[in-house]
Order: sequence, then C-alpha cells, then structure tokens
Amino acid sequence: MKKIGTLVFFCLMLFMLPSLSHASAGLHLYLNGVSLSPSAEAQMIKSTTMIPIRVVVEELGFQVDWNKKTRTVTIHNDKKTIELVVSQKWATVNGKKVNLDVAPIIKSDTTLVPLRFVGETMGLVVDWENETKSVYLFTSDFGSEVTQPKPPVTQPDPDQGGSTGTGDSKVELSEIQTMSFEDNRLIIGVSKGDLKPTQQRLTGPDRIVVDIPNSKFSDAFSKTQNFASSGQAEFIVQDHPVVEKIRYSQYSDNPATVRVVIDMKQSQNFSVYTTKDPNTVVVDLNGSSPDPGKDDGTGTLPPHSGKYIVVIDAGHGAKDPGAISLNKRNEKDFNLAQALKVAEVFKNDPDVEIILTRTDDTFLELKERVAFAKQHHADLFVSIHANSINKSSISGTETYYSRDDSKAFAQVMHNNLVKGTRLPDRGVRKQSLHVTRETNMPASLLEVGYLTNQTDESALYQEDFQYRVAQSIKDGIKQYLGLKS
Repeated sequence: MKKIGTLVFFCLMLFMLPSLSHASAGLHLYLNGVSLSPSAEAQMIKSTTMIPIRVVVEELGFQVDWNKKTRTVTIHNDKKTIELVVSQKWATVNGKKVNLDVAPIIKSDTTLVPLRFVGETMGLVVDWENETKSVYLFTSDFGSEVTQPKPPVTQPDPDQGGSTGTGDSKVELSEIQTMSFEDNRLIIGVSKGDLKPTQQRLTGPDRIVVDIPNSKFSDAFSKTQNFASSGQAEFIVQDHPVVEKIRYSQYSDNPATVRVVIDMKQSQNFSVYTTKDPNTVVVDLNGSSPDPGKDDGTGTLPPHSGKYIVVIDAGHGAKDPGAISLNKRNEKDFNLAQALKVAEVFKNDPDVEIILTRTDDTFLELKERVAFAKQHHADLFVSIHANSINKSSISGTETYYSRDDSKAFAQVMHNNLVKGTRLPDRGVRKQSLHVTRETNMPASLLEVGYLTNQTDESALYQEDFQYRVAQSIKDGIKQYLGLKS
C-alpha cells in the first residue's frame, strides 16, 4: 500500500528557523528521525536554509534528473513534476512558475535548494533544534504527525513533572489530583483546564473507557493510592446498581495519557465533559444524555459473551492484489497469511476472540470491512498490509491511525510490532484511511514491511517471521486491553 510520495498536505513551521549569518558551517539534516549523509551539507546562505535536493526527494520516492547542458534539475513522480535551474530564482511545479527566495546553487557536485521551497512542494513538517544546529524534516501524509521516531529533545526528569517532549514542542502536563464517585458521576480533579478527554464504550463485559491526554497523576495523589506492580489502581463502588468498580493507570508516557475504566454491571448511557473553577473531568451516568460511545452500527448479530472482540482485516483480496513485490508476489497473499497466523496464536485465548474479515482470497469493499467490524460489535480493529515505493532502499515498519481516539492504540501496536518485525522503525502516522476513519472502535493499520525492499520482501513471506509478527500483534492487543500475554 503506497503512502510515501503522495504528499498533499503540509504543516510548515519555517518561521521557527533562526536568521543565522551568511554562508555558515554545515547544518545537520534528518528525515523522519534518520540522519542523512549527503555529499554536501545543509547550509545557511543569506539567512535562507539550503538543503541538498537529491538526497531528500529520493527518500520521498521522487526521481531526480540532471541536465548538465541547461543546468536544470527535474524532480518527478506520477503526480508532480518540478523543475529548477541553477542560479535562477524561479522554479516550475507542474508547469506553474514559482518564485524562490534564493536561487539553487551547486556545491560539491550537489544542487542545494531553499528549504522553504522543498517544504511547500513536498509537504514536509520542518523543525529546528538550535543547540545542535539541526534541521528535522518529517513527511506529512494527509496531515500526518510522526510520533515515533522523533528528533532528540531534552526531556524533563519524570519526577519533576510539568511538561513532556512532543518532538516539536513541550506540552505542560495536567496532574490528576483527586478522584471520587458521587451522585452517579465520576469526578476527576485536575490541575489545569483545556483538556480534551476521549471516551468509548466497550462490551463483553460492559465498561466505559476515558483517556485524558497530556496528563499524569500528581505525587500527592499517587502516595494515597495502592498502585499494583502493573501500574493500575482501582476502587470498588459499593452497592451501586450499575457500576462495579473504577480502574485507572498511567496508560502511556508518550504521549502522556491517564486512562480511567469504569467496569459496569450493565450497559448505561453516559456523557463526558470538563468544567473550570474547579478544573474537573466528569463522567456523568445520569439522565438520558446521548451516549458518545454508543455503537451506531446496524448489525443484528448477537453479542459475544465474556470476551473482547478483535477484528483482524487482511487487506486487499481476489481482484485487488495490492502491492506487487520485487519477485512479483501479491500483497494480498501476505496479508491473508499474516491474518490467519494472528487468529492461530489467539486460538483458545480466554479473553480475546479474533474474527477475520476474510479467510480466503475474497474481495471486500472498504465499506464492507467497516460494516463487518460494527456488526460484530468489535472492541478493536486491526488491518494488515505490506508497503511499497519506487525506491528499493527504503525498508521498515509503519503504523497508521485516523481518529485521535485511536492514537494510543496505534502506538501500543507499533511498539510491539517493530519488536516482531525487527525491521527499521518508520514510526506511527496519522492518515485519513477509510477503514481506520469510518470504524467506531480503536483502529490501526499495520504496514509490516516494504515489498519493494529485498530484505523486507524476503522476510515477509517466511513462516517464522509471520509467526513472530503474529505474536507481536497479539502482545500489542493484550497490552492495550490490559490483559496478561
């Protein structure tokens, strides 16, 4: 499933780049957290950052041609053609003329072009680290944010609290200070407002899950709680007709997220909102307010009893082969083989039931895959794919999500997946993909490796590799659900 080279959205922060002196010492250049070693370094010239065009665009899946006679660089893929002429302060993008801040130059047989131009035409997020004089470039597929790997930043001592590195900036954390259940409401006291908690309702058993982003437990609160070795604490709600107990933990450190789970005796409508003066997050079980976690699927299948339901989706199938590998093997075959092995490693699992969207070479529309997950009242959705790009040197594992409430799930899955693939870590990215966007449960899409890379392709079709990846997918699912592997 080809992603790179189809960059149509950019979030450019070039105003953050400092105005340095005229031609200066070389700058360090990174793409998606990986250091680039071009034949000529990035430089500051007349307060403009200049970078080697070839090494960057080739990593993004573009082709670069050089006409020595006209001193013209042509950069192209199947959607875009860019032409630059050395010493000329203009370029063309798909035939349209664009002015440049500084004309391209040649240094050490490498063409250097303005970073602003590269960012605007290639759709890159740009970050600057002043201490090390480093430029960090990140691909930005349909508004993606690369959450891992990330540029090195100075992290605060976790015991000091107050902020967390996000790769681009430091975010002040809110501290969970109090937690109580009264008047049919869970009231969570926090140190600062402007929080945007996410919520969902899960079944089998019934429970409400609330994630509070950019937050951690205060030291004072932590000292009063009996946190288990797993990092989870809980309290029983005595003699309540609907609520059994409330569990909470520091679900994630990056991004810092506190998760609260209300274990229910039966299904119950609820709403989640925040207040100021005092700052609180409230989970309200009163009245008949719309349930933001309610499944809006139209399926009529009976509920499954006592297990989490996880839908595993083998991408493509039948008339849709997906990507084609170096040795002319179809992506659809890898996807199915990998999905079947995930189901196999979950066989007889006491806590999780795996349901496959396809068990043979069948074609399903994307909307059919989404409807399938909703009809089965799935708690989680995982789509399995293999990647491709027209540059054989690119290798590695990526994970995608579409909705913010799936970000933590994607991160957990990715952390486990890269342990299983043992391929380069290409990060977690946000992208508008139908199956992860239209589902209403936490959903992620796994790009296990690149079929267009010799090393990746060789591994992807080996059974021992597939079993190892299947186990890593199982580990990620069970970790996210708070279950023992």
